[in-house]
Amino acid sequence: MQLKAPLASISFAVALTWLTLPAPAQIAAALSGQVSSAEEGAMEGVLVSAKKDGSTIATTVVTDGKGRYNFPADRLEPGHYGISIWAAGYDLDGPTAIDVAGGESKADIKLVKTKNLANQLTNAEWLISAPGSDAIKGNLAQCVNCHSLQRIFVSTHDPAEFMQVFKRMSTYAPGTTPLHALLLLPGPRGERQRMPESQMNAVASWLASVNLSNSDTRAYELKTLPRPKGRATNVIITEYDLPRKLAQPHDVTVDQDGMVWYSDFSNQFAGVLDPKTGKAVDIPIPEMKPEEPKGSLQIELEAGQKNLWVALMYQAGLARIDRKTHEVAMFPFPKELQSSNAQASMVAP
Repeated sequence: MQLKAPLASISFAVALTWLTLPAPAQIAAALSGQVSSAEEGAMEGVLVSAKKDGSTIATTVVTDGKGRYNFPADRLEPGHYGISIWAAGYDLDGPTAIDVAGGESKADIKLVKTKNLANQLTNAEWLISAPGSDAIKGNLAQCVNCHSLQRIFVSTHDPAEFMQVFKRMSTYAPGTTPLHALLLLPGPRGERQRMPESQMNAVASWLASVNLSNSDTRAYELKTLPRPKGRATNVIITEYDLPRKLAQPHDVTVDQDGMVWYSDFSNQFAGVLDPKTGKAVDIPIPEMKPEEPKGSLQIELEAGQKNLWVALMYQAGLARIDRKTHEVAMFPFPKELQSSNAQASMVAP
């Protein structure tokens, strides 16, 4: 299962993925077909996603060694579905929508080579593409808290401008996104996030050598990771849209009734999702320290599952949520533990 913001907006952190192994020979298909391209013929390891019009749930399967995809009958009800794919280096040529009838619907899917590979690269693919040592590339690990590395590699900043960016970015909390900035208070926490000046100079020079500051073309080849093969294609991924555009789910737990509870890394909410219907409910969490960044990390069920407990990060305390009523009780740290550097990341109910 994957939780994310609505597809019309920026997609945020993956909270959890459940992978299930289908048995194509025994399960009837609601929709099946073959994925191919002129360059490769039948294509293994292509992710094919189907989302019914008006639904908040998208289902994804992966093509096998013969390029075949198969949506089990219990995963797609009859209706009109939008179709999308993921295969680095390729775009969907068609069809972009399919009608699923009561029996087994069939549709072969064609892909074409993409004209803009840079728009498809993952963070890992940017790092394996750009020349440079693992030691210097490792400095970008913190950058992905806020945005994709594509922003960096397509920029035109020179070393001096990158130095300004580093200093500015160190003032933001990890839950920051391009649409939702969370500023840190001055003090030890912000200073700890900043890399040493000597290191910043080396990283700034390297980034200016691999971005577009010196040329509109890159002097290195863009590389992609291999697609899934063999058993790795035997998965079904279910994604759920969340009601708030800025939702940033972090930790997830599932209660005895199958309801999915999640924390929000950059907002004062927790959420609960019914995976059968896709309905998600926001539960507001009061602020305890309005001047500090918002958001939470770990969420856990207590023994007996009457309540959930949420660690409130820079708000420096815990929240208890009644599983049935959604009533929230707040538990700030004792005064002697409160400071601008206090943080609650984990709970142990």
